[in-house]
This record gives sequence, structure tokens and C-alpha cells, in this order.
Amino acid sequence: MYQKTKFDKPFCGLSMRLFPTGNQSPKYEYSGEASKVKFTCSLTKRKYGLSQINDWFNTPEVQEYTKAGYVLKYMTKTQEMQNPPQYAKGNLEQILCLIMVKPYKPQPNVDGMKPIGQTIPQYTQQPMTQAQPSAPDHAMPVEKMSDMDDEIPF
Repeated sequence: MYQKTKFDKPFCGLSMRLFPTGNQSPKYEYSGEASKVKFTCSLTKRKYGLSQINDWFNTPEVQEYTKAGYVLKYMTKTQEMQNPPQYAKGNLEQILCLIMVKPYKPQPNVDGMKPIGQTIPQYTQQPMTQAQPSAPDHAMPVEKMSDMDDEIPF
């Protein structure tokens, strides 16, 4: 029988490579010129500019994922360059992606254990009681230490 995997559709996304600038953080470490660097679709291998992302999202291939419940997410990763240019300022590149993923749905517990929120007793507010005085009404303050009955143990 066919067993459904976690990902029942092939990877769908746009990816763009950003190249190293030679700077360290907090300066920008990777960059790409918007007029030259284009997003590449993983399904059709077509190139899209920044202003054409909405066109990509409305293509029939991507709309098939939207109808299946997938959502669009931004993701990045840093990896070593496959073929670094001759005058590259580093051997790493940043990959910026817009990908279609299934939204997270918590799985029901398999082992029969209750979730912690159901196991720990919840706080219930108790009614307030009247404060009781700590000394009786007829108590008198001690004025001389010699008036005390008890000896102080040392």
C-alpha cells in the first residue's frame, strides 16, 4: 500500500543567492543587486524579480499548494559556494527563500499521557478570611525586664 510521507508534494519555493561583502556583523555580510539577482522557482526554474513575486504566487503550480493548505514562509540559510567567483570576498553565500510549507498542527498524544496543562492542578482563588490578632485583648506590654516570669536561656 502507498504510505503518505510528511511532505506529500515536492519542494515549492523561490530562492535567491546573496554574495559575501567581506564585512562582519553588525555591517551587512551578504548582498545582491536587486536588478541583477533574481529569484528562481524550484518547480518551473523560471526567474522572477522582486516586483514579480505576486505573479509567481498566482501561478497554477503555486496555487495548487495554497489550495492544499500550505502557507508562504521566509527562510534563509548560509552554505559554501559551489563555484565561487575568482574575486569572491569569501567562500560562503546566503540563500534567501520564500517557500510553501504545511502549517504546524500539534499531534494528539500517542502514549495516553495527559498534557502538562491538564495534569497540574489549576489555581483556585480562596475566599478571604478575617485577620486574627496575635495577642489577646487583655495583654499588657512589659515595661521592666524583671517583671517577666520566664528566664531567657543563654
